[in-house]
Amino acid sequence: MSQNKPHQFRVAAVEITLSAPNSPMRGRSTEILVELINTAPRNNPHRLTFDAQACFATKQELIDHLFNSGNG
Repeated sequence: MSQNKPHQFRVAAVEITLSAPNSPMRGRSTEILVELINTAPRNNPHRLTFDAQACFATKQELIDHLFNSGNG
């Protein structure tokens, strides 16, 4: 979802960040999906990032999540 609308994109990269076991985050990891959009006229990629936990592989997975997120 982007600006309360479904947003479909091709994953250009996956970035995983791990925090140290003794840090305040205590060894947690975050996974970010990256989308690159080429901008004219310089073909200079614009980088958009999305939290992997907020992304869905299929339209049906998104629909299921939206209708079941309030139950439970």
